[in-house]
Amino acid sequence: VSADALQPVFEVVQTVARERNLDPLLIIAVIGIESRFNPFSQSPMGAQGLMQIIPRFHQEKIPQTAGDLPFLDPVVNVRIGSQILQDAIRRQGGLVEGLQSYAGAIDDEEKAYANKVLAEKQRLEQVARRRDLSPA
Repeated sequence: VSADALQPVFEVVQTVARERNLDPLLIIAVIGIESRFNPFSQSPMGAQGLMQIIPRFHQEKIPQTAGDLPFLDPVVNVRIGSQILQDAIRRQGGLVEGLQSYAGAIDDEEKAYANKVLAEKQRLEQVARRRDLSPA
């Protein structure tokens, strides 16, 4: 995905992360795992967009200003997906449990989804640290 196409995604992630008190790299990690940054991604289960939201469960979260395909709109998708993620973390009482809930995998004793997202987040943090340490 081109850097130009990702710029609005990163901007909305920063905004939503502040609004929802979430780590922006956590949201980026979820996007990376869920869709590999493909805003038109659709799963066999019907999940759509960057954060792979299943529309039939989240119609009430669509803003009135959204267009015809709100879950495929990267900005709308990140806003709704971040709300779902925040709600899951709060409801489940912790990050790992919230991530598992987000993925619909609460019963997975191995916590595979949460581990995958957290490993991606850690990788992103390492890249950011290397970038910060490199000479200008």
